[in-house]
Amino acid sequence: MVDKAKKINILECTLRDGSYAIEYQFTAEDTTIIAAGLEQAGFGLIEIGHGLGFNASSPSTGIAAATDEEYLEAASEVLEKAKFGMFFIPGIGRIEDLELAAKYKMDFVRVGTNVTEVEQAEPYIKRAKDLGMFVFSNLMKSYTLPIDGFIKKARLAAKYGADVVSVVDSAGGMMPQEVNTYVSRIKDEIGVKVGFHGHNNLLLAVANTIEAIKAGAEIVDSSLQGMGRSAGNAQTEVLVVVLEKHGYKPGIDLYKTMDLGEKMVRPIMGYEKGIDSISATLGYAQFHSSYLKVIYKIAQKYNIDPRKLITKVSEVDRVEVTEELADKVAQNLKIEEKDQRIFWNINIDFKEIVKKDSSLEEIARAISLEITSLAKKTGKQTVFTIAGTFNRNKNEASFPFIRQNAVYIIGNAEVTNQEEAEIIAQAVDGQVDFILVDVNHFDNFSGMPEKVRKVVKQSKVLTYKDIDAQISAIDAIVGQLVDDFNNKKIVIMSTSSVGPELAKKLCDRGGKVTCISIGSETNEEIDVLIGIAPYQPVINLNILKQLNKEGFVIDAGPGSVFLDAIPKAHKLGIPIYRLDMRAGLSGEIVNVLETHELIEKIMGEKEIAGVHVVSGGIIGSRGDIVVDSISSPNRIVGVANGTGQLLADNEITPYIENIKKVKSEIAMKRFA
Repeated sequence: MVDKAKKINILECTLRDGSYAIEYQFTAEDTTIIAAGLEQAGFGLIEIGHGLGFNASSPSTGIAAATDEEYLEAASEVLEKAKFGMFFIPGIGRIEDLELAAKYKMDFVRVGTNVTEVEQAEPYIKRAKDLGMFVFSNLMKSYTLPIDGFIKKARLAAKYGADVVSVVDSAGGMMPQEVNTYVSRIKDEIGVKVGFHGHNNLLLAVANTIEAIKAGAEIVDSSLQGMGRSAGNAQTEVLVVVLEKHGYKPGIDLYKTMDLGEKMVRPIMGYEKGIDSISATLGYAQFHSSYLKVIYKIAQKYNIDPRKLITKVSEVDRVEVTEELADKVAQNLKIEEKDQRIFWNINIDFKEIVKKDSSLEEIARAISLEITSLAKKTGKQTVFTIAGTFNRNKNEASFPFIRQNAVYIIGNAEVTNQEEAEIIAQAVDGQVDFILVDVNHFDNFSGMPEKVRKVVKQSKVLTYKDIDAQISAIDAIVGQLVDDFNNKKIVIMSTSSVGPELAKKLCDRGGKVTCISIGSETNEEIDVLIGIAPYQPVINLNILKQLNKEGFVIDAGPGSVFLDAIPKAHKLGIPIYRLDMRAGLSGEIVNVLETHELIEKIMGEKEIAGVHVVSGGIIGSRGDIVVDSISSPNRIVGVANGTGQLLADNEITPYIENIKKVKSEIAMKRFA
């Protein structure tokens, strides 16, 4: 009989095995956040580092987002109760790596060898034991040896001093009975503690893990959302549920674990996601999904966690769930002060990406590495913008923010001279996909794109206009803040060409726009006052007083408002908005890069199956076949009429054969 009172230890390996799925791009900060969350959820064993373990970060195996030492430091600084460790493969890892780990008081190490090569582990197991570490011997590809041969190798691992010998289903192809046999034979014949690490290629990872526990395994592996190499691992959230349903007490906070998986891991997974927390809760509580509408309604009414409501309601009735029942149960649930759908906070101190006293080159490179890490997790392209500053008092470059939209991860630098632009461009070259350089009309920045192009060897250099981004950003925020532009009086105080260009856009919206020079005033009541004078105050208290009761100010300089006018504006109840360029810059970047994509990959003309085709705005001759992309055509858009338009359906009869030829060729290449 299985002892369900015995402690089952889950070794949570998201931060190690999960890194395979994102090209080893968990950063030191990710390690800090996720490790802290795992500890607070109750996990006692947490594995970190490169998927292949110590000393594995290289161009041939995959460069990690942080060094081994940075991972060790991150875990050692944040974890107070949980034990942490890393993977070690002989031939990749070295003795000095174990000694480095000991410096950070790493608790355990998992020495992984193919089961047929366990002899290679001996010196590393012994050295790790000498250093006071708890040692696992992970017998990778355990299934490649018949059970008797496997046991001989397991005996060697125990002889070398391993505290745990782990059965490893590396290909995710073992059947539950196989797992039971391998685990029970170790337990019965060797007496050492047994671990199990399963993969999910046949969707048996959780089932095999439970079978391993039944056979005597005490330490089993899992990862949040099942994130891991190949088809992934046993999903931690589901494993905790199944363990509890089997009567085991893993000592894990189920809801915190679910939150951690969905909030921190699910967004960065680039492949099929694991089971979501509501689905897992339905299975745990054996609660039918048809009642979810009732659950969500009542959970929202009382501001409580719908998963807890599901669990409590199912304890009363699983067959007929009424709104009255759910309401009654909800009233009895403890309602916390904060919205329980936010659940909990991970209490940690964040580290800066850039260390103090770093050089300009080091800062730029660190930011580009952070951008690359985010991109590999999300499948997005990377962009770094370089623009000249308007601030004449600024004496060094700054890096305002890292931003992402649906397609790109964006970093940017604001430089004070062209030499800084060249240094930054060289530092991020090859790390990011695109470097966008501002075409600035200032004398000290003229020619900056050409200088950047000369020093960049790998990334694609394109140009953009920061002023256009500024105009778009101002126009967008005014558009959001003003419901009806009809007869709205808008005054722009500007020291650059931005003023007149912005005025045109706001006039198109229906506003009554006036541009006035610095020091000028207007006698009319103002609805919107916009200052566009970088670091040169132009808006004073006198003109502020001309705003109507619903009026507001936009400081689009920045620094367009006199400092002494700001507190007085607050007293008068006048809102002052500081322009945030991020949305405008993001839009400008998308415009530039989408146009680049259009020119490079979509626009053009060629022959397909002997038929002339055009794409991407090229005006073809009458009868040319128009396709969606010249480099990778997937469908026919129509037939050109010779003037930039398409022929009507009743006009294409003479070209049917050509359409068939092109369509057939596209289909053949698609499935080649």
